[in-house]
Amino acid sequence: MNILLKITGFFVLSAVLFMACNKPGQTATTSSDSTASTPVSDKIVFIDIDTLLSKYNLYLDKKSELEAQSKTAEKALSGKIEAFQRRLAKFQQEVAEIQQKANTIAPIELKKMEEKYAQQQQNLAKEEESLMKQRDNAAMDLDKQLQATQKNLQEKIDVFLDKIAEEKGYDLVLMKGSSGSVMYGRATLDITQETVTRLNEEYGATKKETEK
Repeated sequence: MNILLKITGFFVLSAVLFMACNKPGQTATTSSDSTASTPVSDKIVFIDIDTLLSKYNLYLDKKSELEAQSKTAEKALSGKIEAFQRRLAKFQQEVAEIQQKANTIAPIELKKMEEKYAQQQQNLAKEEESLMKQRDNAAMDLDKQLQATQKNLQEKIDVFLDKIAEEKGYDLVLMKGSSGSVMYGRATLDITQETVTRLNEEYGATKKETEK
């Protein structure tokens, strides 16, 4: 599988924003009327995960960084594979030519050629195995980096949501978007932009400190 193609699928964070957070000392209000089965709360908000990821600078920076690394690895491997395929084609052509004129070659010389080409075939097989191993290792390394990045993003978002829920007194933060569970929500309940702004501010400050 092309290493770069793994980026797109892996970077779809699934349910990273869903978090129930009850404010200490506060419980959801319920109706004493037995016919009212749905409690009403003005402390439920939602975040659009697609919008957040498209504007969260940490996500965008990490995505660009990993894409660049995957392209570099893919380019290096492609060059090696192409060179190997040229050598393999040349080897196969030489063997075919020898087979065509085998009856005109002295048995001793023919045996030497057979031994020579048998050794070349073994070397090519080992080279092919090495290239496939390099490709697999590159893919595994990318997977590890993607998993670490996903974990880092989720932790940062979870910490932020815990903090903002405490500040604002939110009881529940839901997720809307391609992998979310909210089909509709009033615009007044959407805290996506506030979340993006504050996350980017925190990331920007951390980035400046790191670059000093």
